[in-house]
Amino acid sequence: MTETKELRDMMEKEVIDPAALRKLLDLLGGDPEDLDELLADYFDEAPRLSASIARAATDGDTDALRISAHTLKSNARDFGAELLASLCAELEQVCRQGDLTNATDLAQCIHTEEIAARDALRRIDSHELSRTTTG
Repeated sequence: MTETKELRDMMEKEVIDPAALRKLLDLLGGDPEDLDELLADYFDEAPRLSASIARAATDGDTDALRISAHTLKSNARDFGAELLASLCAELEQVCRQGDLTNATDLAQCIHTEEIAARDALRRIDSHELSRTTTG
């Protein structure tokens, strides 16, 4: 579990990387309403994925665990939640290795970080962000 602690220490900075959000906004043509729609989808999906990870870790379901971790990792990266994405990547690696000994601990870390990321994303003003995007 030291890898997870090292990741936390290393990425203690901001929960959300604003550069990733600006990049996403650029990909959307600079439209803050489109970003708001994607954020709304993330707010719906991320807690479900986190719960799926927790359930699969408890059940020892490697396939469900890996798939949910992969999906949440991709979503987290898109929205600049780098620590969350790194934790999910670590869990994916655990699944590939087939040793789920630390899976429940990782799932708890992911749950905690997912909440922090969602809270931070809720505070994002997409209109303000669009004014700082270079396009």
